[in-house]
Amino acid sequence: MPKGRPQTKSGNLDKVQSFLPDIKPAEYTKTDGNVRYLDGEELARPFDFPNTSRKALLIFLVVAALIGAFFVFQVFDKVFGEPARAQADAEANLAREVSYDWPTLSALMALDDVTILDDFENSGFTMYDRTDEAEHAAGGFDVIKLPGDVSLADAGAMYLEGVNNLSAANAAKLLKGSWTLTVNRNDYVDMNLKYADFDSGSVEAAIQTALNEQGLANSILDDSGVDDAGNTFQSGAVETEDGTYNWRISAISLSSVYDIDGLPDTAVYIGIRMTEQA
Repeated sequence: MPKGRPQTKSGNLDKVQSFLPDIKPAEYTKTDGNVRYLDGEELARPFDFPNTSRKALLIFLVVAALIGAFFVFQVFDKVFGEPARAQADAEANLAREVSYDWPTLSALMALDDVTILDDFENSGFTMYDRTDEAEHAAGGFDVIKLPGDVSLADAGAMYLEGVNNLSAANAAKLLKGSWTLTVNRNDYVDMNLKYADFDSGSVEAAIQTALNEQGLANSILDDSGVDDAGNTFQSGAVETEDGTYNWRISAISLSSVYDIDGLPDTAVYIGIRMTEQA
């Protein structure tokens, strides 16, 4: 064993303590016989926030409440408010006063394309021309008469989007008061007038409205019924000074043509076809 000063426990403790921070010795304030207790006064005192901390906490809670209320409102408005507003807009567009100004097909059958289109222009109609020149090489056209309160630019944007992709409000604005007229002049004159009827209330009533508007109610009635496509139809013939023409009026629920939520279930899609009698 090497000679020298023996290492004591207290010496080792001194070395360890030299590396430790200065620690305040615990205070023993209470004794019970030979047992001493640490001072618990600091833990027993009331726990109160300083005034500055209270103000900061209050501001934080107010801001959190406002943010929470904002998000709750956004969700509520998305779920309940937005659909209600959209439905109200659709109903307002359907209730507006707008004239269809349907053309009478029997009066157009003997006219040429230029005369017909000039008549539409002179009547003040706003027309959306979607004629395919390749399909109408022998003559004819495909035009849409727009509602009086819809501009050509707005209609073009809506048709570019696609009618099926429109909201109920925009579809109602575009379809009520508009009609499509397609004229083909190949082997014979063939005219087709199509539009949405929001007012008649049923397929049968919409057919009767079309008969009255076209002056066909007292013409020769022929076949009627429901075809393979689900269209309710009435056909017949009408005699005019320029000749006798065959006609057919077809009607079907508008929802069968356009899949747009929010339009009335009673809306009807009408097609009127008139051709030269062979």
